[in-house]
Amino acid sequence: MYNDQLGQFAEYLCNLLGYDKFLPSSSGVEACESACKVARRWGYEVKNVRDNEAQIVMARNNFWGRSITASGACDDPSRFKHFGPFTPGFPLVPYGDIQALENYLKFDQNVVAVMFEPIQGEGGIIIPPEGYFKQVKQVCQKYNVLMIADEVQTGFGRTGVLMGSQHDMKDCKPDIMTVAKSVSGGVTPVSGIVCDNHIMEVITPGTHGSTYGGNPLGMAVAKRAVEVLVEEKMVENSKEMGEYLIERMRQLKSPLIKEVRGRGLFVGLEFKRGLEISANDIANNLLTHGLITKATHEMTLRMSPPLTVNKKQIDEGLEILK
Repeated sequence: MYNDQLGQFAEYLCNLLGYDKFLPSSSGVEACESACKVARRWGYEVKNVRDNEAQIVMARNNFWGRSITASGACDDPSRFKHFGPFTPGFPLVPYGDIQALENYLKFDQNVVAVMFEPIQGEGGIIIPPEGYFKQVKQVCQKYNVLMIADEVQTGFGRTGVLMGSQHDMKDCKPDIMTVAKSVSGGVTPVSGIVCDNHIMEVITPGTHGSTYGGNPLGMAVAKRAVEVLVEEKMVENSKEMGEYLIERMRQLKSPLIKEVRGRGLFVGLEFKRGLEISANDIANNLLTHGLITKATHEMTLRMSPPLTVNKKQIDEGLEILK
């Protein structure tokens, strides 16, 4: 049924991100599944790929959810072991390796899309080489393939720019972008995809849907959350405070630390292998002292403070970490 909030938010979001259409859903994995469905349908109806042979290239070490499809379209045993059989059509290539991607697109004419994270969050805050995503876009254009940016974790200021892919793609944009998590400020489940008409309009009435997608409460919350994020310059604060946090963390002198990496307030602290404790042990210990972090891939501690964080709070957190 029509509600008076969906259109307002869709218009605001599309104007902000530079796209024609917004397709709403509830969770991050649902947004990514929607992107895959739209891309496949585009492949069959526009690119003329043979029916049931569409391929969507993913990166090794990816994370985009825990549905059956997402669990199978990865190389992480903790997500795929004893959950198969899985949805076919999701080949994996090395993350950050543009030649490997182009070699695959040359090899397989049935590829309809490439979906990558601007920074691999669950993978351990893995940042691709400078200019990588612009190269991905160029290769996708060369082979008539859609580029999907999975901005579920990296969107809306987390990496010091509005959307994570904008670090690399200032003069071009992904064909499809997924959004979730921070799009509603953490208040209520909201997600979705944005893309232009020539892609989105392959979806017609009855061919896709979402139970809570576009509900009026979610849309009202999301619109205000993103407006406040922009009005209060949280993106700019993320860039400034992120640079401060990373610089301070790199000053920590500890034989446990292997590397600090990050962009904006999306920071990974990787520990050396062979320790008697894991990053999860350290995360649990930090929690008892009042600092919330998230362990990922055994030896990396992920830190993603609120976009409103200030230097005093960062210093307090670093004292706990130290």
